Amino acid sequence: MKVSILGTGSWGLALGKVLHENGHGVAFWTPSLAEANLLAKEGEYKDKLPGVKLPSEFIYNTEMQAAIENADMLVTAVPSEFMENTTKQLGQCDVPKKIPLIVNATKGIAEHSLKRMSEIILSNINWVSDEEVATLSGPTHAEEVATDVYTAIVVASKSEICAKIVQETFSNKTLRVYTSHDMIGVELCGSVKNVIAIACGITDGLAVGIGDNTKAALITRGQAEICRLGEALGANPRTFAGLAGMGDLIVTCMSRHSRNRFVGEQIGKGKKLDEILAQMKMVAEGVPTARSTYALAKKYRVEIPIVSAVYEVLFEQKKPQDAIDMLMTRELKAE
Repeated sequence: MKVSILGTGSWGLALGKVLHENGHGVAFWTPSLAEANLLAKEGEYKDKLPGVKLPSEFIYNTEMQAAIENADMLVTAVPSEFMENTTKQLGQCDVPKKIPLIVNATKGIAEHSLKRMSEIILSNINWVSDEEVATLSGPTHAEEVATDVYTAIVVASKSEICAKIVQETFSNKTLRVYTSHDMIGVELCGSVKNVIAIACGITDGLAVGIGDNTKAALITRGQAEICRLGEALGANPRTFAGLAGMGDLIVTCMSRHSRNRFVGEQIGKGKKLDEILAQMKMVAEGVPTARSTYALAKKYRVEIPIVSAVYEVLFEQKKPQDAIDMLMTRELKAE
């Protein structure tokens, strides 16, 4: 197949490497000419995927129309904050002769519209239907996928045919892909887990009075919040116990690779959010997702105390210790 990946961050590049190893032709789109030239010349991206050599066959484009020409599949792998503009630009391209499947690999919820990423794709691109869109999500740090660490992931689509095509395209001896029909649950899990990871990072930074018990409680109760919100939106409860749910939540809350856990850890150590983000070379999706999840829960009247506490720490200057005290002294109730 010919696959075009929109975005040259660590996840997009890692997926491109998987596709190349599976025998598919891979082209990338980036709006940055400097980035395209760097990748073409160096064959690696030390700031985003250090130590990983990229195939010399990769093609890099800065023109969207050129990037999607003759593609059988498109993969959107831009940060969530750029998804709206990217898909609008994609929707304005000439309709391809053959409509490609579009695979969303971005995790997040739009801040202003509160839409999931597949909803943004369908809102802005009139030449694809919901039967031609899928979402790829799960416990998958790019640094490990790019170095052939054994990994399992989920592809969700309303179309079983679409899901199976994506499954077969990406699966190999180190990446196992499962299918799902639950677009809502898979996308929500992949988004909100980043906010819970910030909470876990904050406890790592505080250290005093914090232990394995604390982290286990945060992950478990965070999972309960994601599940409550998901059910309100119409998701399948079983999704939250699977790879896209508990699997992704565990790895994001615990891993040294997790940018969201890192942000929380730095906040727990007393640093300011603006200072932390200014020093990072890649995006921590949990920061904008804390805003959108907080707003989404208010819209659907769902109680999410951990996410709300993270929101208050990030954007309302609440002290982390005060947030923990608030969570621990809430009204007692049944699990």
